[in-house]
Amino acid sequence: MRMLFFILACSLSASAAAQHIAPASDLAREARAAQAAHAPLLVFYTQPDCSYCERARRDYLEPMLADPAQRARLRVVEVDITSAAPLVDFAGHRTTQTAFAASRHVRVVPTIAFFGAGGELLAEPLVGLTLPDFYLTYLERRVDQARALISPPPGRAAPATGGG
Repeated sequence: MRMLFFILACSLSASAAAQHIAPASDLAREARAAQAAHAPLLVFYTQPDCSYCERARRDYLEPMLADPAQRARLRVVEVDITSAAPLVDFAGHRTTQTAFAASRHVRVVPTIAFFGAGGELLAEPLVGLTLPDFYLTYLERRVDQARALISPPPGRAAPATGGG
């Protein structure tokens, strides 16, 4: 009985650590909040029944979001490229998740795009999940590239860029 309790407690704590990725509803607001935190806004484009999308979520994005140090470096929302759910785009215009994805020419899922406060791309989108052994490296590299292009919050110095 004690062993069963231990197994149950471990599984509950693991699932509690997993972070849910919220569906996008207002990209303008999300991008401003990300900017205030000196973090890029990652838009995770998916569609239902996409096993690669589920793998990207489960194996890469949710573990990153479960780590407080990583979570402070980024904000993530999900756009279902097949959904008619309402969405406010970066310019504050009402649209749908499908129309927004189409306007960004997203055809392959999963795709992760890295945006700044005004909806500008800060790093090359990560399209597909073809090399799982390197996916986390590609993802972290793009997060770092995107963060380097975000101006620091007031009162903080910009990171040193080197030079001579």
